[in-house]
Amino acid sequence: MERCCLLLLFVAFLWPAASATPCHPDDLRALRGFAGELGGGGALRTAWSGASCCAWEGVGCDSASGRVTVLRLPWRGLAGHIPGASLAGLVWLEELFLGSNHFEGVIPDELFGLVRLRKLSLASNELTGELSPRLGELTHLTLLDLSANRFFGPLPDVFRDLTSLEHLAMHSNGFSGFLPPSLSSLSSLHELNLRNNSMSGPIARVSFSDMPLLASLDFSTNSLTGWLPASLASCGELKSLNLANNILVGTIPSWIGEFDNLWYLNLSNNSFVGEVPKSLLRLNGLATAGRSSGMVFINMPSFVNHERRALDEQPNTITGTNNTVRSGRNNTMSGNDNIVMSGDSNTVSGSFNTLVCGNNNILSGDHHVVSGSNHIVTNSFNKVTGCTNNVSGSNHTVSGSNNTVSGSSNTVSGNNHVVSGSNRVVTGD
Repeated sequence: MERCCLLLLFVAFLWPAASATPCHPDDLRALRGFAGELGGGGALRTAWSGASCCAWEGVGCDSASGRVTVLRLPWRGLAGHIPGASLAGLVWLEELFLGSNHFEGVIPDELFGLVRLRKLSLASNELTGELSPRLGELTHLTLLDLSANRFFGPLPDVFRDLTSLEHLAMHSNGFSGFLPPSLSSLSSLHELNLRNNSMSGPIARVSFSDMPLLASLDFSTNSLTGWLPASLASCGELKSLNLANNILVGTIPSWIGEFDNLWYLNLSNNSFVGEVPKSLLRLNGLATAGRSSGMVFINMPSFVNHERRALDEQPNTITGTNNTVRSGRNNTMSGNDNIVMSGDSNTVSGSFNTLVCGNNNILSGDHHVVSGSNHIVTNSFNKVTGCTNNVSGSNHTVSGSNNTVSGSSNTVSGNNHVVSGSNRVVTGD
C-alpha cells in the first residue's frame, strides 16, 4: 500500500508541464485580447477560461518560463482580420498555425515583429494584398505556408535571409511578376511550391545549384518561360517535379533520368520539342505497380504517361484511360492515353496510346506512338517505327524497313517498303 501511494505521488509530480506551468501575465493578456477581437471565436472564448492559459486548447508554453511559444488554431471557423496587435504581445511565439479558417484582409504588420517564429501557416483563408518585404525579418522560419489565399503582386526578393526555410508553399494565389532570384539562397529547402499563380519570365532566374535537399518542386500552372535550368541537375534528392502548364521550351534533358528517387514527373502542356529521353524509362520509382506515381507528358511530341494503374499479370483485358502494361503479351486494350511499355501480341484501340516496344501488336485508332516490329496499324495520325509493319490509313509517319504502307498523305522513310496510295517517300528504296 505504501508503495502504491509513493507511485501516485511520483506520477502526480511528473504530470505534464502544461497543467502546472503558470501563464505569464503578458501572454494571458495577449491571448484574451486575441480571442476578444476574433469573429466566429465564441467557442474559443468559452474554452479559454480561467488564468491557466498554458492549459488552453491550441496553446503551448515553455515549461521553464511559462511563455507562450505555440498557437495552433486551424479549422476553428475563425473570421475577420487577424488580430495583429494582440499577437504582437506573444513575443516568445515560435509556431503560429491559423490555417483553414476565414481570415480576411492583409497580414498584419505586427506579425513580422515576431522574430522568434519558426513555423507560420496562414493557408486556406481569404487573406489578400501584396506580401510585405518585412517577411525577410522572420529569419528563423523553417516553414512558411501562405497557400490558397488571395494574395497578389510580386513576391518580395527577401529570401536571402531566410536560409533556414525547409518548406515554402505559396500556391493557389495571384502572385505575379518574375521569380525572385533570392529563392536561390534557400539551401535548406525540402519543398518549394508556387503552383497555380501568375508568375512569368525565365524559370532560370532561380538557380537550384545550392538546394541539395530539395525533394519537391512545383511551379506548375504559371507562365514561366525558357529551357529547363541545368542547375536542377544538382537536386539529387528530388522526388517530385511538376512544371506543367507553363511556356517552357527546348528539349527534355537526359539528366532528368539520373534522379534515382523521382516518383512523380509532370512536364505537360509546355512547348518542348523532340522526344522524351529514354533515360527516363530506367527510373524504377516511376513504374512501380500499385502507386499513384509516375510521368505525365501530355500535349508533347511524344509522351509517356504513368499516372495510372500498372498491370503486370497477363493476359489482361484493359479498358479506360491512363493504364500501363509494363510487360506482357496477348493483352486487349481500349480507351485513351494508355501505354504498353513492352510486350507482344497486344490488341490496342482508342486514341493517344503509346506502344514503346514489342512485336506482333494490332493497333487501331488515332494518334498512337508505335515502335517495334510486325505491327498492324490502321486509321490516322500514328507515328510508327520498326520493321515489317502493316500500316494503312492516312497521315502516318513511318520509318524503319520492310513496312507495307497504304493510304494517303503518309511520310515514309527507311528501306524496302511496299508503298501504295498518295504517299511521300522521304528516303528509301
